[in-house]
Amino acid sequence: MQRKVLFVDDEKIILDVLVALFQSHGYTPVCTTNGNQAVEIIKFEGIRVCFVDLRMPSIDGMELCRQIKQVEPLARVFALSAYVDAYGPEKLKQAGFDGQFTKPFKIKELMDTVDKCFEA
Repeated sequence: MQRKVLFVDDEKIILDVLVALFQSHGYTPVCTTNGNQAVEIIKFEGIRVCFVDLRMPSIDGMELCRQIKQVEPLARVFALSAYVDAYGPEKLKQAGFDGQFTKPFKIKELMDTVDKCFEA
């Protein structure tokens, strides 16, 4: 099974770092800067692990998480944002997030979480 992980962030530099990191750990990163495109990727690529920025143009991370969960209820969706604290864990959980990571993130925590997602 291919271990695909979707990253949605409007900052290309963040996506570049995540691609390099996850490729070096044997994952297949899929990236987009567009929330609407992310939903299409989920529909057609069968990705079940996603990291979503919270503040993006056109569609914010909260709404994107809700849409991802509608399309793929089994998807594990994590907030990856500098603004995690502004929303709070309860609001993130209500939107459907399975967890959250604050930028700058700790690589080991991120990798441990993804590894667990693919062990299940």
